Order: sequence, then structure tokens, then C-alpha cells
Amino acid sequence: MILIIYSGNKFQQNISQCLSKHSFLYDAVSNFQSAESLLKAQHYSLVIVESHGNIICLNRIKGLVDTNPESWVMAVESDAMTDDVDEEVDEANYYEVGVDDYLSGPFDARMFTARIRSHMRRSMPSQAHLRPSQGSEERIEIGPLKIDQRFHSVTLNGQVLTLTAREFALLDYFCRHPNQVFSRNQLLSEVWGYNHEGYEHTVNTHINRLRTKLDKINSIKNGGQLVETVWGVGYKLNVNGYIAKALIA
Repeated sequence: MILIIYSGNKFQQNISQCLSKHSFLYDAVSNFQSAESLLKAQHYSLVIVESHGNIICLNRIKGLVDTNPESWVMAVESDAMTDDVDEEVDEANYYEVGVDDYLSGPFDARMFTARIRSHMRRSMPSQAHLRPSQGSEERIEIGPLKIDQRFHSVTLNGQVLTLTAREFALLDYFCRHPNQVFSRNQLLSEVWGYNHEGYEHTVNTHINRLRTKLDKINSIKNGGQLVETVWGVGYKLNVNGYIAKALIA
């Protein structure tokens, strides 16, 4: 199920037409207060937010991300940008507050639909990258790091980590391929579901946010990082000799 948060009728019409054309189920509300009420009542796999390019909008989206970590959030730039656009707010700012995807204007129906399809494929529990062994592996333990798909939870040294949906998917992917090095393009393709030049910085931003959260309770005695940069190649999960265990519920 998808939730649309909009303030402009043209934006709502563009998004609704695309979703209806491809038979996606959705609700649409015109303000964040109404969205909060719906989000408390039910889970939305994807939340699409109209972006106005200002600090107020950015802060509201941050609050939405923080209070709904299991929902993937996509910010879509409004075609009708207002006079209060803040020149200091750019695409990177949206990723920094935790959005999982960002589309700049003008609205491109083909690109938008491709992103939605990509997300919905990965939100289904039967997908291979979430259930690599015919749907049986729901929990993984790598030393002090434990990840549970059933409850969308991660603990490190017994402490619970609060991750956004994209951060969780990224860590889950790393855990299923411990010590394997992935390029930015590989991660973009496998975790985000698309591979377009110019979007590598999206991976960088999410890696940095995930790494910051992990490093606060880092379990590696030699001071290394769990998510390690392999210069000139990409990133890997440094499990430092631990053996990954896939647990069947």
C-alpha cells in the first residue's frame, strides 16, 4: 500500500494517474497531519511526499522518516516550486534526513513508475535478495550483529539500532554477503533496484548514515569499522573473523 502526501492538485493528479495506470493501491492526503493519522492506523510500504525545496518541508519529511522507519520514503520535487525555495536545500539534504529516494522535477512519469516498480518488487517477502534460500532465512547472526527480517530489527552488542527502511535493506544485503566487496553501482542495482550514472552519491550518503549508527556501538576491538571502505573498489561488511549464521524461524 502506498501513501501520497501532497499540497498541489497537479502533483496529486500526476502521481495518482501513474499509480492507477499500473494498478497500485494508494491513499492520498493533502497534509502531514492527516498522513500521521493514517500511518498510526496502518502500515504503508511506501510514502511519496511532495517536495517544495525549503527547510520547513525538509524538517517535516525528517520527522516522517524518524517516526516511520519501516516505510520507504520517496521525495518528489513539485513542478510548481514556490517563491520560498531555499537555495541551500538540495538533493543531498533529502538523503541526509533519511529519504530512500528522491526525484527532481520536472515530473517524469516513466522514471517515476520504474522507481515504484523497483521498490514494490523489493518490498515483497518472496524476493530473492530478502529470502535467498527459498524464503527460509529470516534471521542472521554475525558475532554481536543480529538482524531479523520478521520484526525489521537490528541489534549490535545487544543494543537496538534504529534504521530507516533503506538503511535496513542495505545492512541486510551486506549481512547476506559478509566480507564481499561491492561497488557503488552494484549496491545501487541490488538494493535500490536501478543503476543510473550520477546516482552513486545516493549510496555514499546512506553508507555514511548507516556507518555512523553502527560506529556508536562498534564491536571491532581493533578500531576498524563494520562497514568498511575498500578504496578504489567499494564497500564491504567487515565481520573480522566472525561466521555468519542464517537462522530458520
